Amino acid sequence: MQFSKPAAGLEEFIRFYVQRELRIPRGVIRHPVPARPAPMIVFEFGDPITVLKVDEGIRVPSPAGVPAVVGLPTFRRVEMELRGTICTLAVMFQPDGLQRLFSVPSQELPSNGGDAHAVLGRCMYHLRQVLGALPSFHERVRVLNDFFLHQALSSAAANSISKAVNYIVGQRGCVRIGALADMAGLSTRHVDRRFIDYMGMRPKLFARIVRFQSALQNKALHADRTWTEIAHDFGYFDQMHMIHDFERLAGGTPKEILTHVETVFVEQINQIRSKAVRETRSSDATLTL
Repeated sequence: MQFSKPAAGLEEFIRFYVQRELRIPRGVIRHPVPARPAPMIVFEFGDPITVLKVDEGIRVPSPAGVPAVVGLPTFRRVEMELRGTICTLAVMFQPDGLQRLFSVPSQELPSNGGDAHAVLGRCMYHLRQVLGALPSFHERVRVLNDFFLHQALSSAAANSISKAVNYIVGQRGCVRIGALADMAGLSTRHVDRRFIDYMGMRPKLFARIVRFQSALQNKALHADRTWTEIAHDFGYFDQMHMIHDFERLAGGTPKEILTHVETVFVEQINQIRSKAVRETRSSDATLTL
């Protein structure tokens, strides 16, 4: 797995790029997709990935050569089934970065993944062709930076809800909705409505998802911390409250979800743990499923 930050000028839209290469000689690996507070675009260059819709028990193979755009899943609805040779390149956006770059309402971003051509335009087809012809991750990052820098020239400016979104992320989801209303100079009801229009969900749910992701990452990076400490630090009423949130947003207990994260991101986690780096409150999450 390789990571890269975006070029200067793109940080307000894109968090990072990540390319995953995996060879599975036999069998299948299931990769759960929990709630996530930010959208992404995924390009596949290896064997097709099958998406299992958990609630319906339906398996849908990803179309060959078609990039996918994924909105903000609010709970675990799908699992990815990986087999053969996997090579995926993902653009991980800031929570409102994709909307601002493409002027696409959040409601049009499919939470389970959809055809990026249909949602974002034919430019996605051309971009997929160019990226697929390049041999290295670094060359692909250069092309992505050029593409998004050009796209940023006509991007929408940040508004009061954008600032509220960034505030929630900066506070790791530990916020009061009344504080957001005061920041935006609006009533709580108006903030609620505008947040739904802009992000496709209520601010309270968005904050829960950010808190879940932040708590999970904090525990993954700091093995010495107990779950009780994590629950207290991230403002959960008690540990059982945290467990219920994890089950709702990720489909498993904190221990089960942590085990999966430690398996997927073992190299990155070990590097950070070995340096004994303590995460700051405003740290950007890099362990995003």
